[in-house]
Amino acid sequence: MESKLKINLFIVDDHQLVVDGLRSLLNNEEQYAIVGCSNRPKEVISMLQNLNVDVLLTDINMPEMTGVELTRNIKKNFPKIKVLALSMFGERQVIKEMIDAGISGYILKNTGKQELLAALAKVSNGQIFFGEEVTKELIKSFVNDNEGTRLTNREIEIVRLIENEYSNKKMADLLFISERTVETHRKNIFRKTGTQSIVGLLKYAYEHKII
Repeated sequence: MESKLKINLFIVDDHQLVVDGLRSLLNNEEQYAIVGCSNRPKEVISMLQNLNVDVLLTDINMPEMTGVELTRNIKKNFPKIKVLALSMFGERQVIKEMIDAGISGYILKNTGKQELLAALAKVSNGQIFFGEEVTKELIKSFVNDNEGTRLTNREIEIVRLIENEYSNKKMADLLFISERTVETHRKNIFRKTGTQSIVGLLKYAYEHKII
C-alpha cells in the first residue's frame, strides 16, 4: 500500500526550549515531518525559499519581528503556506491582528498535545482552527464590539454632518442642541468606532454603511 505524503512543518520561536518541546511532541507523529526551525524570524523568508513547507508554526511576541509581521511576509511570498499561531496570550487585539495577517489557526502554548494535533490536522487540510480559550475570547470580542459600536440615531446624524464638514456650532444650530452636547456626541462616536481621526471615522462609516 502506498504511504501517505507527510505534511511538512516549520517552527519559529525565539525560545529554543519551545522549539525543542514542539519537536519532541511531534517527532513520533508519522504524518508530520519537521523540515526546519528558526529562532530568528527575520531569516525565515530566505530559509523558506529552499524548503517545501505546508504549515508554519510561529510564536507571536518575538524581539526581531512579531508574528503578525512574519505572517504578512509569509502570506505575501508563500501564499500556499498555512500559518498556525502559538502564543502565551489570548488577547483579542492580537488575535484580530493575526487573523487580518492571514493565519489559519491560533492556539495557546499551554494547550495539550491533542489540541495541537487537532489544530495541525485542520490547518493542513485547509480549514481554520482556534483553540478553546481563543474561541471564547473571540466570542466575547464579537459581543463587546457589537454592543460598543452601536451608534444612536443622533450619533448617526452627527456622523453624516461631519461628512459634510459642518462645524460643531453649525451642527448644534441644526439639531437644536448645545455645542457641548455635540462635542460629547463626537467623543462617544470616536470611542464606539475605535477611530481617532475624521478620515478614520469616515472610512469606518463607509465600510459599515452608516453614510
